[in-house]
Amino acid sequence: MTADLIPSGFRDPVHEVQTAFRRLLKALSRPGTPVSLPGPDEPPAPMAGPLAAIALMLADADCPIWLDATLSTEPVRRYLHFHTNAPQVIDPKAATIALIGDAGRLAGLRGFHPGEAAYPDRSTTLVLQIPALTGGPAVRLSGPGIETTASLAPRGLPDWFWPFCRENAARYPLGVDIFITDDLSVIGLPRSTKVEGP
Repeated sequence: MTADLIPSGFRDPVHEVQTAFRRLLKALSRPGTPVSLPGPDEPPAPMAGPLAAIALMLADADCPIWLDATLSTEPVRRYLHFHTNAPQVIDPKAATIALIGDAGRLAGLRGFHPGEAAYPDRSTTLVLQIPALTGGPAVRLSGPGIETTASLAPRGLPDWFWPFCRENAARYPLGVDIFITDDLSVIGLPRSTKVEGP
């Protein structure tokens, strides 16, 4: 595939990446709060704009990417390679970023790197794309960045997801940081966030 057949990334990379990065930090600092995250105009299906924006923003040649079966298509692999030059790995523990297009097809998220005692920041960052950030079973969040509690009800997450998040928070400062996206916005769930329900 030649470069002219690969969909474009950000039109104005410097400014758009800076804006997207600020919005991503806002989502991580205010867990459970949806933050609008515009992305590239035409990322390859099934990637929506926010997931593509996060991938183009965070990935580079020193940042191995893991793709789930939904995203592990030739158009997506070539798009990411062309725009980020990030190596794509098969072993989840070797990934700095994991892009997940359908969490329901996974048995769980325990295979990703939780960091090390001396270097907890060496964990995998997970990005899950779901149908919508509303309309699902409600949970309550608490922890740093949340004044009291926050309510969240994303649609399309598997039954094991919230129990995994509780286990993840119990491992703090180890654990993974999670972003959940739909076709418009992103929600941050840092490893320090505690979950109650459903």
